[in-house]
Amino acid sequence: MHEHATSMSRLPVSRVRTVIDAWADRTAELSAIPDVEQVFVFENRGVEIGVTLHHPHGQIYAYPFVTPRTGRMLAQAAARPGLFGDVLKAERAGARVVLSGEHWTAYVPAAARWPVEVHLMPHRHVPDLTALGSAERDELAVLYRDLLRRCDALYDAPLPYVAGWHQAPVGEGRDLVRLHLELFSVRRAPGKIKYLAGSESGMAAWINDVPPEDAAARLRAVRPC
Repeated sequence: MHEHATSMSRLPVSRVRTVIDAWADRTAELSAIPDVEQVFVFENRGVEIGVTLHHPHGQIYAYPFVTPRTGRMLAQAAARPGLFGDVLKAERAGARVVLSGEHWTAYVPAAARWPVEVHLMPHRHVPDLTALGSAERDELAVLYRDLLRRCDALYDAPLPYVAGWHQAPVGEGRDLVRLHLELFSVRRAPGKIKYLAGSESGMAAWINDVPPEDAAARLRAVRPC
């Protein structure tokens, strides 16, 4: 029976694993289409994010170009070989790790822009979801569901969020960008939203009053609901 009103965090691990396989399958199919340069798998949840279809759902975009965000990642990775591995090594040795397993680590990045922001990165350098092995997908299903449940437990209410998979471009640059998830929320406290005001909107200089170490500690401390 299909449960159209449930959320990703409430699915059994086996069904989360099915969703991961679907992401990988659609990434492979779309990547094979001529003129597709990049595939973006993501989920928007919550009216605060701007969702207008209120049943839980994910989306997949296939772009005929490399997105500006990925273009910047490519330039940074080209300038510093091994960038993603260096970032992961530093994060795993620090105080911002939220969850970690044999194949994946979830952490709050050092320069987090949002009150709630977590990155989930595989320990192995893979370009996209299609390259994940069976054991990596199995662990991802467990850790990702755990992460979502921790996010929902922060404020005792479902957290509005954007969760997007950064994948390498289809063509040039596949060896530079490592697959990783970025999950963030505009909710900074119960009933309060982080708005992009003068500094962020006017100068693109982000102000976040939540230290990333504190955000990681809160996510570690909550009991997944």
